[in-house]
Amino acid sequence: MKKNHKYGVWYRPALKKMFLIMRLVFVISLVCIMQTFALNSYTQNTKISLSVKEMKLEDILMQIESETRYRFAYNKNEIDVAKNYTINILDAEISELLTQLFSKGEIDYTIFDRQIVLSASKEPTVARQSRSISGKVTDSSNAPLPGVSVVVRGTTNGTITDADGKYSLPNIPGDATLVFSFVGMKAEEIPVSGKSLINVVLREETIGLEEVVAVGYGTQRKKDLTGSISRVTGEEILQPSMSSFDQMLQGKVAGVQIIQTSGAPGGGVNMLVRGVSSITGGNQPLYVIDGFPVSISEGSSNMLSFGSDSYTSSKMVNNTSDRINPLASVNPSDIESIEILKDASATAIYGSRGANGVVIITTKRGSLGKSQFNVDVSYGVQEVAHKMDMMDSQEYAQFVCEGRDNAWIYAGGKASDPNSVRTQATKVPDAFRDPSSITTNTDWQDVIFRAAPVQNYQISANGGNDKLKYHISGGYFNQEGIVLTSDYKRFNIRSNIDVQLLDKLRIGSTISGSYGYGNFPNTEGHYGNAGVITMALSASPTIPVYDENGDPYFNEADVTYGLGFLVNPLKVLNKNNYSDLRKKANVMVNNYLEYRIIDGLIFKSTIGVNYDAGTTKLWRSSAVPLNTTLNYPSTASATKTDNIEWLNENTLNFTRVFKEKHSLNALIGFTAQKSTFDRLSAGATSFPTNYVSYIYAGTVNSGTQIKSEWSMLSLISRINYSYAGKYLFTATLRRDGSSRFGANNKWGTFPSFSVGYNISEEKFMKSLAFISNLKLRTSYGFSGNNQIGNYATIGLLSSANYVNGGSMISGLVPSSLSNDDLTWEKSKQIDFGLELGLWQNRISLMADVYKNKKTDLLLDVELPAASGYSSSTQNVGEIENKGIELTLQTINIKSRDFNWTSNLTFSANKNKVLKLATEGARISNNAYQATQVGYSISSFYMLNAIGVFQNAQEVSTSPLQHSKVQPGDLKFEDYSHDGKITSDDQKIVNDPWPDYTWGFNNKLSYKNFSLGIIINGSQGAYTYILNTSLLNSAGVQNQLASIHRWRSESDPGDGRTPRAIRNNYAYSLSTSSYYLWDASYVRVKNINLSYSFPKELINRISLGSLVVYADVSNVLTFTDYPGYDPESSTTGNSITSSGIDYGTFPSARTYTFGVKLAF
Repeated sequence: MKKNHKYGVWYRPALKKMFLIMRLVFVISLVCIMQTFALNSYTQNTKISLSVKEMKLEDILMQIESETRYRFAYNKNEIDVAKNYTINILDAEISELLTQLFSKGEIDYTIFDRQIVLSASKEPTVARQSRSISGKVTDSSNAPLPGVSVVVRGTTNGTITDADGKYSLPNIPGDATLVFSFVGMKAEEIPVSGKSLINVVLREETIGLEEVVAVGYGTQRKKDLTGSISRVTGEEILQPSMSSFDQMLQGKVAGVQIIQTSGAPGGGVNMLVRGVSSITGGNQPLYVIDGFPVSISEGSSNMLSFGSDSYTSSKMVNNTSDRINPLASVNPSDIESIEILKDASATAIYGSRGANGVVIITTKRGSLGKSQFNVDVSYGVQEVAHKMDMMDSQEYAQFVCEGRDNAWIYAGGKASDPNSVRTQATKVPDAFRDPSSITTNTDWQDVIFRAAPVQNYQISANGGNDKLKYHISGGYFNQEGIVLTSDYKRFNIRSNIDVQLLDKLRIGSTISGSYGYGNFPNTEGHYGNAGVITMALSASPTIPVYDENGDPYFNEADVTYGLGFLVNPLKVLNKNNYSDLRKKANVMVNNYLEYRIIDGLIFKSTIGVNYDAGTTKLWRSSAVPLNTTLNYPSTASATKTDNIEWLNENTLNFTRVFKEKHSLNALIGFTAQKSTFDRLSAGATSFPTNYVSYIYAGTVNSGTQIKSEWSMLSLISRINYSYAGKYLFTATLRRDGSSRFGANNKWGTFPSFSVGYNISEEKFMKSLAFISNLKLRTSYGFSGNNQIGNYATIGLLSSANYVNGGSMISGLVPSSLSNDDLTWEKSKQIDFGLELGLWQNRISLMADVYKNKKTDLLLDVELPAASGYSSSTQNVGEIENKGIELTLQTINIKSRDFNWTSNLTFSANKNKVLKLATEGARISNNAYQATQVGYSISSFYMLNAIGVFQNAQEVSTSPLQHSKVQPGDLKFEDYSHDGKITSDDQKIVNDPWPDYTWGFNNKLSYKNFSLGIIINGSQGAYTYILNTSLLNSAGVQNQLASIHRWRSESDPGDGRTPRAIRNNYAYSLSTSSYYLWDASYVRVKNINLSYSFPKELINRISLGSLVVYADVSNVLTFTDYPGYDPESSTTGNSITSSGIDYGTFPSARTYTFGVKLAF
């Protein structure tokens, strides 16, 4: 206990701050909840019984006041309180009692919380007479709709339809209005008008033109859109056992490439809207969560060097890689809809942050009707979806013999020479000469992988009336990873409240909180740097897992012999030897006030705070070696981060229809946002024992603190005009001022224009009844990318040492030049769109063709040595993206018992670099990728392997590669045409971006059964397998059994894989396209089968609905990629380093069973 206390001393103030904020949020949430139920639950839960005959109204009211907390207010000049009334009612709500009491219609009543105002009725008496209302609700095909909410407008009095779509409501005033609503259908409001039978037909709106879409600072009918916006509902994306919503969007939206870069619990996802758009700036879209803009830091989850940075405390404290997806803080079950804004017309309203697209997430809010509670519980089991087929013991022994013998022969020896005359690198274990004698056959993948459970528990309450609406939810997600000791847990709460305080005044609050934590073993990287995946794939299958004492096996001779084994993976997976413990908390509060100044003119003001706090504790004991160095000194670090953002937005929105044909909507506004980030780290080494991992137990010898801020002021405006619903026009203008840019370019202006033509609204189209929708639209505009460093425009200082008087003294020196002209990267985009609906939108097609030119890209320009600086960041680059998007939605079959709908998406994008700092310049992204004019960003740049030398004649007639090249060695392209193979022959060889992606989603239902199938694919992307031990033919690490190496001229193998040799003279171990693989795939992503219990059955147990389901995710993948997953990318959300696989955590196949119920 004392040790824990000591470690927490430096961190205690931050913890207090976080706990204080969490307490405040809890109190605010509790107050909102209490208010909600105070306003709503009291009315519902207070039952009154009253039986009187010919009693004065005044006495009746006094009796009600004495038995309840209701209080009456009235004008005696209007209300005859001396009049006698008779009533006999048992266990009724106050609204039912008053409706029956004043059934003759002479008195009206209005309930404000616990205050009841009585007034003289201005309506005819007959309209106030109560009656029972019944009827049936059907869809457009006359099929009954069970579960439809039927509510008396302005009250909580209501019911839901039964299995036959029928309903019945007693004691309904003759002048009441009934509201009929159902998910996916257009709500209907029907005045009672004295009727006793009301049948209603609800029509679908999920693909309808009346569907309302979020467009940024407002909403718009889909029919009136002139920009390219895709919408997905929360129900359409929801897949159990997934921790974040971005994983669920894959294949559902055209123009959006979604890549799950890691299968780790809480793992990250990349989202690209219309291609990669920046070389050094950010490429992630802007996320807007319930009106609060949130940016994702580019490169924050790059794990390429994470393992190698874990061997010194100084590298540990500067290791900022993040393993928890920041979007995992949004509970997928809370999402109402997701809109993705793609073209300039849609994104320009977000100005300098819209160039990479905008993703608007809208969470669920309260709805009219009685309180409904929803519970969703699921349990799943995960397994590795694809296990690699590695060599067994006998195959590996033969491989090692070949590799060592060929290396010894290259050195001048003979294959028959004994180990006593060989070098250490060419020695062969004696047992390997007789592979059949080897009895141990370990598949190390089975050692590190496991069947892992995943659990998800969600509960929510939703309801309200015309005065107050609420949605409150809570959840718990628990995922253990398929790699031993990996796990992630998350708690979520949310409270969304909307209150109509006055006729003209509405206020609301959105409060959400999440807390996630877990352990993340180091799966990525070289096995010499404790990369567990590579460790398991490289290790010799001839080595046992446990020794005779049941402990993890280890024999130093296996290290000396070079058998791909440095330490038992179980040692590294032991938390006492290696741990990566992370915690992340998020609290977001966004409150609004909306005031209707006059009809059609609304002022809205919001103020919000978004707070993130995180901790990371890294520990590596001396039991984890560095390459062949055993007992390497232990290291540890502790890092604390917090980021707080505040936001204020103020808008005026004017809407008016003139002469029934001219529709106008205008928006102006002002926004301000500021963010402050703080990071504090400390590291230690030289621990006296491996049993105490807190940094105080070692020698604290490194640390760092970073504080960074940015702020932005913005002016926004937009105008939408429509004439007769046919001719549409939208203009947007935003002006941003950002602290990130130079004094001469603090402000930027981002305009856009778009027009649309609803041809189907023309009179001459009425004769073409099969065309239900036909619209053409085009847009042109500008947006920006401000995702650069907060201080890139100013000259910075860095630490440096100098000698004075023979002593080393710490100092500061300039490290970068200031640039007052630095400005944001700009996006200039043109888009042409077509929308077509046939046969009442049973077939709906949306097609877009676009061209997006990005200018003023931020690049480092080389400077003369005399300047004292190597480079300066300037706006000089240009790139281009152009492509096509298609979305086809069909209602294939629609009948009473059987329905089948499909959704097909297709996206093709081509990226091209147009200009860099100098003509013919090439930028190195990393050791494997480069950006060059005329090619895509981050194309693979390396020697191009074109096969294997098959015989001596082929060697002699090929460009000179090495004087000792033999048949069986790799053959390379002479790109420079100089007759020899050197580094000058490196060239662009493919890129990590797909030629096209697609998704095909189907939903079928038969009576109470429903089946959903999601298939998606990608074609043309390439991935570099940096885990070269799988393929390098060195005769050291284990290899894939599926590849067939060259062994002789008569046994040439697969024509791609070289002979085994432990030597790199022929570049077989060097960076080349030999390790570059086509990552195209087709994947059955998800299959979901559900059953809804019949209404007549669940009514007996007082439930509104009951659904059970079974789900399988990551079902099957068809690909030629030899790794675990063709989407793997160890570089995470470092977009410009995409397509590198260095032992990435594999994706899991998950089998899930769950139940949903509502009551």
